[in-house]
Amino acid sequence: MATPRQRRTQKSGKRNTRRTADKKESYRRLGLLTNLNGKATGGVEKNYADKTDQAMDTEQDEANDEPVDLKELTEADIEQLKKTLRPDEGLIQRDDDGNIIQIITGERPSHDDILDAPIVAEEAKTDFVRGLEEQASVVRHVERHVSSSEVQWLEKLMEKHGDDELNTNQLTTSQLKKRIKNYHKTFGTN
Repeated sequence: MATPRQRRTQKSGKRNTRRTADKKESYRRLGLLTNLNGKATGGVEKNYADKTDQAMDTEQDEANDEPVDLKELTEADIEQLKKTLRPDEGLIQRDDDGNIIQIITGERPSHDDILDAPIVAEEAKTDFVRGLEEQASVVRHVERHVSSSEVQWLEKLMEKHGDDELNTNQLTTSQLKKRIKNYHKTFGTN
């Protein structure tokens, strides 16, 4: 007689993911709403946890929009301006008549400058990300055990050749040494 059907346990992710997962949001992203009339008219407002990069960029642009008198800039000020400008941006320095004196363009940082710059660790923005980082930081070392067939094979090898390895399985010498060392460690022989 066949075994009766058993209720299958649902696979679920890590505890941190289960705690913070929102099923409605997942269904909405996939386009699988439980209610056929689930779409509200006028759209749905997006909720942002923090300011987006675009909002931060516009704030920086507004801060940089202050008028600067380019006629009175020193060389140090010009170098500072070059660092604040992006590579595709530039400023034109003109005299009183409107003639172009100098064009100040943004410089692309060199690879050495990028590599020498200190690495600033970002703090996790949400509790969910912090939890994932904690899970990733915990590393478990799994020790490999010698199988019974491998024990027989290694015993035959050691009876026949001692510590000289017979390489019938195309293993490297370091792999064979490692396996024999693991065998000695497991069975306490030398």
